[in-house]
Amino acid sequence: MSNRFDNANTKYKDSVFRDYFNDSARLLNLCNSLLNTDYKESDLEINNLETNFFSGLKNDISCKLGDNFLVLIEHQSSVNENMPFRCLTYVAELLNNLVPKNDVLYHRGLIRFPAPKFFVFYDGDDSNEPVNRIMKLSDAFSGDNFSLELIVHSVNINLGLHAEILRKCNFLNQHSTLIFYVKLGLKQKMSRRNAIINAINRCIQENIMKDYLIQKQEEVFSMLDLQWNFEDAKKSWFQEGRTLEAEKIALNMLADNEPLEKIRRFTELSIEKIKELAKNKFDSEKTTS
Repeated sequence: MSNRFDNANTKYKDSVFRDYFNDSARLLNLCNSLLNTDYKESDLEINNLETNFFSGLKNDISCKLGDNFLVLIEHQSSVNENMPFRCLTYVAELLNNLVPKNDVLYHRGLIRFPAPKFFVFYDGDDSNEPVNRIMKLSDAFSGDNFSLELIVHSVNINLGLHAEILRKCNFLNQHSTLIFYVKLGLKQKMSRRNAIINAINRCIQENIMKDYLIQKQEEVFSMLDLQWNFEDAKKSWFQEGRTLEAEKIALNMLADNEPLEKIRRFTELSIEKIKELAKNKFDSEKTTS
């Protein structure tokens, strides 16, 4: 493997998706493919929100198409049912930025905005995620759910599922191919580093995102490495949460003198771990008595 990635900037704080489509020609092609429109580059205004990576109010891609559409596009490698609410926070800020002066809000005349459109592209590993689905903000409400609505169109862009948008937008298809090659390398038991490097090199050889990757291959390596590192961290956090909940259930069952085998079936903890919990519980009760 080439050593040119050894000096890649590990502090590069962005995603490949956001960086790749933060380009007027690529983004325009994607938006026209999504909306079945034929806007020109002069109609496009990119207006992404900018704060810290993985925190604060930062969306992936947003743009205004003339006076007609405000398009928000998010890229996710983990299913997130809260995307409608996240998009609500984004669009509120974006619309507020379109108001020239705050006192205009108190004028009698109606302020007109471009119509917002919300899209989520998913390329994670959940096999239960459909190719297309609708996510609604109102699903989060109890009681009256007709007073406020926000609809997000979610598309699974994993290769092999034949999402229509991949056929219509070659730029998005190529991005999905890069991610597919990284995953393929990981399935072949490559290290994360080698899987990413191999995917970048293969894409360049196959003329996939070639110009972009040649220009920014070290940054792309860092962005993909950060993305996979973050996904591994989230899985670890989730597993830790599941383990803590299982241990809590096991302690309650021990307090009820349930058999160890029954506790193992309910919690999926090992017998050794359950015995350890029982011993710690006994020692703690002995100390406090």
